[in-house]
Amino acid sequence: MSYTINLPCFSFTCSAQSDEITKQCRYGNKILLPPNVLHDLMTQELFSDGEIMFFKVINAKIEFGQVCGVHEFTASPGICHLPYHIMEDLALTEGENITIEKVNPPKGSYVKLRPHKTDFINLPDPKAILEKIMSKDYPVITQGQTIAINHVELNRVFRIDILETKPAEIISIVNTDLNVDFDEPVDYVPPVQSPSKEPTQNTKINEKAQQFSKIQKSGMFTPFSGRGHRLGDK
Repeated sequence: MSYTINLPCFSFTCSAQSDEITKQCRYGNKILLPPNVLHDLMTQELFSDGEIMFFKVINAKIEFGQVCGVHEFTASPGICHLPYHIMEDLALTEGENITIEKVNPPKGSYVKLRPHKTDFINLPDPKAILEKIMSKDYPVITQGQTIAINHVELNRVFRIDILETKPAEIISIVNTDLNVDFDEPVDYVPPVQSPSKEPTQNTKINEKAQQFSKIQKSGMFTPFSGRGHRLGDK
């Protein structure tokens, strides 16, 4: 049995939620639903204790939707709160009606990512940063979407493309062993070989960069990645 409900949506900035929840949900793809949604699911026996639930947010006008996690069932009665960037992706305005549909995406086994900035892979232990933030903010990901990794300590937001997901285009990354690969960053520029015969510091850096590019393309190595990284542990 499926569950669907229509609700008006508002961004977190247009809500009475606490600053803490607003900050937690500003980046990511978790939404707030009203308590009656949880009550309906329990009454219809569509929810089991300990289940991590996912909902597809649909703009019926453009027949397009995005699968999200749920942060809490604490929205005001009859209202759904979304991160503003999701409202932008779905071409939604404040107060516009949306369709909420409960879905069950499969657990992911593989994802290929592409950072927009080379600065991200130059961070100290970027793999750990990615795992920590994705586990907290993105319990579900969709092939073709761009996620925002909010690095609080640096006060920077890094955008990362989801290039490929398996075994489906929409996967849950909660409590699953997920193989992670990386493509070259969007802003990556192949170095130009120095004509100088003397090995300069720039030449050494360029040689390393060229080696990195060849390895990336060969699939022999991916920076701060590996096989069997467990993302989304609760």
